Amino acid sequence: MSATKKLLDDMEHTYEVAVEKPVKQFKISCSVAHMILGQKGLGVTGEKFLKQWYISKKYNRKKDFWAKQVEKGLMVEQTGIEMLSAHLGQELFKNDQWFEDLEIQGIPDVITDDTIIDIKSSWDIFSFPMCEKVLKNSDYDWQLQGYMAITGYEKAAIAYVLINTPKPLIDQELKKLYYQSGGRAEDWQPEDYEHLATNYKFDDVPFHDRIRLFEVKKDESKIKLIRERVALCREYIKENFI
Repeated sequence: MSATKKLLDDMEHTYEVAVEKPVKQFKISCSVAHMILGQKGLGVTGEKFLKQWYISKKYNRKKDFWAKQVEKGLMVEQTGIEMLSAHLGQELFKNDQWFEDLEIQGIPDVITDDTIIDIKSSWDIFSFPMCEKVLKNSDYDWQLQGYMAITGYEKAAIAYVLINTPKPLIDQELKKLYYQSGGRAEDWQPEDYEHLATNYKFDDVPFHDRIRLFEVKKDESKIKLIRERVALCREYIKENFI
């Protein structure tokens, strides 16, 4: 074999490895599983998600996503676990174990002896499912199906908690209102804060009305669909980006 032929073969092999690596490493995180589960294939949402995923892997970047709801959820996470512990009458702990298989990955909030629990802290009383009897957010259903797939659990639940919004976040909302009205943050009055804070504090709401649990049963057909969509994602990445 000539040196030139060997060099070309080596280059081809290197390219093939580079092609296969990102395709094989694609796994869907449970929290975003719904992004690739359009009614007819990946859909516009799924394709956009894969473009962002590929760019983040290729160029070692992470797309920022931040919202006040996310920030509150992180700030009150432990309080939510403590509230749920009191509600269920058992001590719960934050799970730190990462789970994954060949297609799915994620880290559930809480794991009991027989149930996976994910905790959602509502931004305000109007986004809290006070009157719902069944889980209406299908995104969370897919998330829990993923968790059950990678942990082997048969039961899961979404726990909505209504927790007082931390003062720094209320301050941010007050600043926003002053800015939108043409005022200045320096013009705040104590009564302004107290008036706004009434929408973000819930001590007057009975404890049992501040927690809503929705059970989600394992559905093998949904888990099978998630895995099939991961395979479709890998093909899409290979055909369109590599």
